[in-house]
Amino acid sequence: QLSKIPWVYGSIGLALLLVVCVMGNTAFGAQLSINIGGFSFQPSEFVKISFVFFVATMFYRSVDFRTIAITTAVAAAHVLVLVMSKDLGSALIFFVTYLLMLFVATGSWLYLGLGAGSGAAAAVIAYSLFSHVRTRVEAWLDPWSDISGKGYQISQSLFAIGTGGWFGMGLYQGMPSKIPVVEKDFVFSAISEEMGGIYSICLILICLGCFMQFMMIAAKMQAVFYKLIAFGLGTTYIVQVFLTIGGVTKFIPSTGVTLPFVSYGGSSILSTFIVFNVVQGLYILKRNEEEEDYDEE
Repeated sequence: QLSKIPWVYGSIGLALLLVVCVMGNTAFGAQLSINIGGFSFQPSEFVKISFVFFVATMFYRSVDFRTIAITTAVAAAHVLVLVMSKDLGSALIFFVTYLLMLFVATGSWLYLGLGAGSGAAAAVIAYSLFSHVRTRVEAWLDPWSDISGKGYQISQSLFAIGTGGWFGMGLYQGMPSKIPVVEKDFVFSAISEEMGGIYSICLILICLGCFMQFMMIAAKMQAVFYKLIAFGLGTTYIVQVFLTIGGVTKFIPSTGVTLPFVSYGGSSILSTFIVFNVVQGLYILKRNEEEEDYDEE
């Protein structure tokens, strides 16, 4: 039944993002959350799930040019609203997820190349339009030139990782509060400082292990709809992990996204629980099908 309501997923997701864009709370230059009944939550964390369901449903129905054009337009609308809200980290997750789901559904390298080119052009445009994007890129290129200003966060992150060494300073022995927004975007730096590089590498391996399980389940599913859901949710998960860890280690510019299941934030934790529960449900569904086939034999 879930494969029959694509426009429910698309319309609800766009509506939530538009509400945030119009009346959302601004934090660190971006509109990220809304308040309801005294509680604050970040809709984009949940729209990631509805977005994957929308794309999977559309490509399950057809992968002809008309369907691809319509789906691309709706996906672009999601990304555009996030850009208008200056939530560029989430916009990048949505874009990469859609592009890879399109490639898996069609197997077309042309679509993949055109999408990658469009993304590169959009990145250049974002750099020229948004001052906070320029600040993050400049801080990534050379944080030491303005270590007390725009390079302060990333330089403190690198100091923390270096100070921790392989075995860490010990729990509560570091100074994570020296890093701005350490409990959200830069929690990996605090973990590296207090628990050490070996512990941090193990954390990365756990994330990679979860992603590999997602992909194994996607590969085993017979129905295209289930396959695309597992692949899409796995992609959103690993892209978010890459953006977070890549940002705090100066591998890429900081994007301001959380590390799933690790960073502080109720919306992030709850949405990640939902992602894992959906994939777990697909695993149980596949296992039951295999048991039924075995019983028939």
